[in-house]
Amino acid sequence: MSAKLLRKVIGNIDQFPLSELEKLIGEGLHESDIYRTLLDSLPEGHVIVTRDHRVVFVSKAMSRLIPADRRYRLREGVRIESSVFDKDVKDYMIAVLSGKERAEARDFAFQAGEGASVMRVSFRTFEVDDESLTDITVRDITEEINKETKLRRSESLASMTTMAAGIAHEIKNPLAAMKIHLQLLRKAFRSKGRLSEEDADRYLSVLDEEIDHLNSIAVDFLFAVRPMNVELILGSINSVIDDLVVFLTPEANDKKIEIRTDLEAFLPSVELDQRYIRQSLLNIVENAFSAMPGGGVLKISTKLDGDYETIRIEDNGTGIDEESLSKIFEPYFTTKASGTGLGLTVVYKVVKEHHGDIFVSSEMGKGTVFTIKLPVPRSQRKALVSKEERE
Repeated sequence: MSAKLLRKVIGNIDQFPLSELEKLIGEGLHESDIYRTLLDSLPEGHVIVTRDHRVVFVSKAMSRLIPADRRYRLREGVRIESSVFDKDVKDYMIAVLSGKERAEARDFAFQAGEGASVMRVSFRTFEVDDESLTDITVRDITEEINKETKLRRSESLASMTTMAAGIAHEIKNPLAAMKIHLQLLRKAFRSKGRLSEEDADRYLSVLDEEIDHLNSIAVDFLFAVRPMNVELILGSINSVIDDLVVFLTPEANDKKIEIRTDLEAFLPSVELDQRYIRQSLLNIVENAFSAMPGGGVLKISTKLDGDYETIRIEDNGTGIDEESLSKIFEPYFTTKASGTGLGLTVVYKVVKEHHGDIFVSSEMGKGTVFTIKLPVPRSQRKALVSKEERE
């Protein structure tokens, strides 16, 4: 029975026979039971509260998902602050309902026997008869996190296997060169009995070069696999880009490449380690320069996109084929004859250490676009909202 019909009946209740009223009320209760049973059967927990934090509905799943004291269990009619037992969850719910925190999903961990369970709390506000209500949903994401952890371990193992194969391939050439020149050195000793400094230096200089090459391979590998000592402090991404452009301009001019920037003014500060972010952007730009051997245009832009700052680096170079595009962040994968294949691996790692994301799109013959998204800290989001409200 629709709410519209029920209101019409209430407005003319004195005109309805008692039997008809009983029938309509029975149908209404039956529908209400159906909706409640449906909500109670959902795996996630739901609690609907009014503007003054009073509970008007709570599903059965909520009591098993959020730890609660039986004496103060969640139930209809009580205020939510007096019925949620866990302090962290309660404080967060009250902060959101009071407008002190944004209504963003947040995860909470609870001890469950010898293990732990993780619950995600999210919010949705809606209006019913000019009354503002909030649906607080609690979902058990423990299994999802476990699957993600297993997936990351599998990806890590696969990455290490790829890196091991890459290192084996990389060190074969310098080792082979060293072996050949040692053999030549032995032959020269046997035939001459002694060598002049000039003759010896001819062989030893090659050995020195190959040892340096092996050392650089080891250094690059350690940089790629070791945990980064990232120091995140509030800073301006535009400032990093401005400094980088000044540094790159002479090289760009020499290669007949025009650098164009479109940096959004008054961007909020983001948490970043300027050393690593600068190196990452430099790696991407150097790849772009390599893709434009005859010159071209490199565009670097920034903008605010919701709760993220977006950095876009676009070239009009040769582009990347579809097969290579899916592998460019893999260790030791490179399309350049002299590349180590670790540059973009490091870029990916740096972006992840900054809690961001990186995307790439490309079209053969038209160019490539790298897009980096870095999260704006909550404190900066609040400052931004306050500024907009003042204006």
